[in-house]
This record gives sequence, C-alpha cells and structure tokens, in this order.
Amino acid sequence: PHDYLEELLKLDRFHVFAYARLLQRMDAIEEANGTTLLDNTIFTLGAGMGDGTTHQYNDLPVVVAGGGSGRLKLGTHLHCASGTPLSNLWLTQLHALGIDLKSYADSTGLVSEILA
Repeated sequence: PHDYLEELLKLDRFHVFAYARLLQRMDAIEEANGTTLLDNTIFTLGAGMGDGTTHQYNDLPVVVAGGGSGRLKLGTHLHCASGTPLSNLWLTQLHALGIDLKSYADSTGLVSEILA
C-alpha cells in the first residue's frame, strides 16, 4: 500500500525547513536602527486543519515569528481556549502593526497573551 502519511510528512518538513531558512535570512538583514528585518516583521506559518483525518478546524498549529517591531512577546507557547477563532490572531497581528481595527472577520477579541 502507498504510504500517504510519509508523503505528507515530507511536505510538512519541506515547508518548515523553508520557513526556518527564510527566518534565518531575514534575521541576517540589518535595518537602519540596528534591528533586523525579522525584528520588525510578523511572519506566520500555519495549517488549515487541526486534524487532517477528520477535517477539523480546531487546534490549528500556528507559528508566529518576528518581533513586530517590539510589539510581540518572543518565545511564547500558547494554547487558546476551545472555539477561539483564528481571526483573533490576525486581529492581534494587525494591532501589533499599528492598525487599530475593532474586529476582523469573525474575531471575538485579541490574543493579548502574545502582545508585549
């Protein structure tokens, strides 16, 4: 039988490796104020499903990198409450970038735990 799981794992490893490589390259680019491009960026990698077997949209794995110009906490691991819409993360990132919207899509609030 064909091993589809191994193919999926290869694809996942490729995406994560490419993401990490790009983060390293961004961190090597110094900006005028002594920070790096990565320090002043918010760069997100995630999946559209939390469980591909059952096509559930809960517990989505998301990695947020970059400091958002000092507006994001670094090195944080967070598991949001069940039912938290992903759009809360997008709204939070917009706020970190200085875009003060009241809501975004179906957001219900900010993910304040990642704000510096």
